[in-house]
Amino acid sequence: MIRTMHRSITRMLLVIITLIWVFACNSSTIERVAGSANNNVELQRSSTTHIVEHGMGKTEVPAQPSRIIALDEYTLECILALQSKPVGSVMFETMPSYLQDKTAGIENLGSEGEPSLEKILALQPDLILGTMYHQQTYSQLSQIAPTVLTLHKDIKDWKAALLNFAEALGKTAAAEQILQDYNNRLEIFKTQMGSRLKQTKVSVVRVYPTHISLYLKDVFIGTILDDAGLPRPPAQDKSGAAYEISRERIRDADGDVIFMWTYGYNQQRQQEAQAALEQLKADPLWSQLDAVQQGKVYQVPGYWIGAGPLAANAVIDDLFRYLVDQPVTSLQPFSAAHRPERLKQAGAYRQGVQAFAAPTPHTGGFEELRAGSPQNWGLGGTSFTLLE
Repeated sequence: MIRTMHRSITRMLLVIITLIWVFACNSSTIERVAGSANNNVELQRSSTTHIVEHGMGKTEVPAQPSRIIALDEYTLECILALQSKPVGSVMFETMPSYLQDKTAGIENLGSEGEPSLEKILALQPDLILGTMYHQQTYSQLSQIAPTVLTLHKDIKDWKAALLNFAEALGKTAAAEQILQDYNNRLEIFKTQMGSRLKQTKVSVVRVYPTHISLYLKDVFIGTILDDAGLPRPPAQDKSGAAYEISRERIRDADGDVIFMWTYGYNQQRQQEAQAALEQLKADPLWSQLDAVQQGKVYQVPGYWIGAGPLAANAVIDDLFRYLVDQPVTSLQPFSAAHRPERLKQAGAYRQGVQAFAAPTPHTGGFEELRAGSPQNWGLGGTSFTLLE
């Protein structure tokens, strides 16, 4: 009896051990198969999408988006600068000159404050880009398509915002090249200015229908002037964005040169601001400013308020035009992306050359060559030869 019980117990233990062994083997196989499947899914996902960190968290976006929405004008400018084209965007009421030939075929989504969600939905986007200005509608936008709102709230952070958008578009290398070209242009500018650079205090003034504002260092134009090595008058050499001045403090607007533009988000406001500017010019206190008496007051377009890479290059054009004693067309940069096939680097800089490359506006590219003699010209320390 006892032997029989021992045999039964032994058999049961063997069965249990066998079952445990079989189950363990099967579990290991299942885990390997499942792990392999998960790895394949992750590999496939990584090739078609990527994760972007932005102002609202992290979002999985397509690796090569083809139906992009821009929620504001700044975002539109960045997308276009990166050689992409959105299917829909909020549009400027008055389109800047450097964007006029780039927006054909883009659906107008309305005003920056209220882009049409219905139009966005109808366009079936695969990526929505914008700034933190649109954070209140982020949840609604995210239900339509992956949405990225740039991390950077301040307009002075335009370069970092460009890189954030470029990451979402899979074009980080292109953004880095844009910023390198920007820096190269400013190095050319510094060279051309020479000793005058540190002696030219630049005042930035904006005339509104009701008041005058001075722009400080922590804004789009402030970053460009700083990158260019241009000093500011004491009243504007401060942290901050801008501040209003009264007529009695008009002296704060003085500098070695004054760049000014008028405010106006529509035609009526523009006309009112222009009238205020004419009134300012007639003010005896204004006429006493050193820059006014020296004829160094320059009215510039609204792109001086920013805030993207194309506007930045337009501002640099103005710095060359008004502060450097050479034609701006002879000072345009080039990069591998824009260099024409008929140009090659030739060596030393040559003075007094009359042949220039006519640039594509604000991009650093070249559209045509103007006739001139000889066929060499200087570009900030480097000359180029026209090949036949």
